[in-house]
Amino acid sequence: MRVFIITMDDPVQTLPFIKKVIEERKDWIVGVAIAKGDRLTIRKKQSKGVYLLSLLMIMGPLHFIKNSFVTLRYKGFHLFGRWLPALKKKTFEGWLEKKHIPVRKVSNVNDPEFLDFLYSQDIDVIINQSQSLLKQPLLDIPKIGVINRHNALLPKNRGRLTPFWVLHKGESETGVSIHFVTKKLDAGKIIVQKRFNVAPDDTFNSLVKKNYTLAPKAMTEALDKLEAGESDFMENDDAKATYNTTPGLKEAFSYRKKLIQRKLTGKNSSLQSSK
Repeated sequence: MRVFIITMDDPVQTLPFIKKVIEERKDWIVGVAIAKGDRLTIRKKQSKGVYLLSLLMIMGPLHFIKNSFVTLRYKGFHLFGRWLPALKKKTFEGWLEKKHIPVRKVSNVNDPEFLDFLYSQDIDVIINQSQSLLKQPLLDIPKIGVINRHNALLPKNRGRLTPFWVLHKGESETGVSIHFVTKKLDAGKIIVQKRFNVAPDDTFNSLVKKNYTLAPKAMTEALDKLEAGESDFMENDDAKATYNTTPGLKEAFSYRKKLIQRKLTGKNSSLQSSK
């Protein structure tokens, strides 16, 4: 099977996940596109500063600083890698070149020139892990379809930063869904779903870690099902869907307050906000 990957250049979670998938199914990967955008890509009407402050409260200072350091160091590899080959090798682009996997950078994944390139690759499946909204011409290119990893049990919790919303709502179960990409957000049929219980002491950071531990296994299982020609997949019922937006300061503050109260009292109370 011929698989093409479209991803963002995020060294914290996305690239380690993509690397594991590539390692497991290297012979199937015909190329990778690194698309413009990262996890801080939000709607134009939203404030990036407010979003960063919200993430600081949700993650906590230690994890926020750690992730920021990893990201800034990675950007440094890119910047100085132009002159120092040893640093370029530490980038995802350098890693792919070492694996002899064709790689290209893309500003707009829906650009006709890029679509023409994809048509020429005779692709069965595209894995999308970018922040780009894929338009129908791109979705129509692969013979089987475009698939995505989502950190929630679809159809519940469509949208962004799902581990946070799982805790904010006080849900007892979550997981990872591998689904087909359609024009409607997180609405395609579900190929594979991995579940786990939310522990009383789970935090946003621990849920993200659990999600990304399961994600490579879920993705490779989904690819195997598609390669085998399976087509009996789970419906992603719109009637049962819930949607999440980017959390703001109010939600982040409420979450942080609950965490502090739980730590002070020693009680594993629900993190769901009172209404």
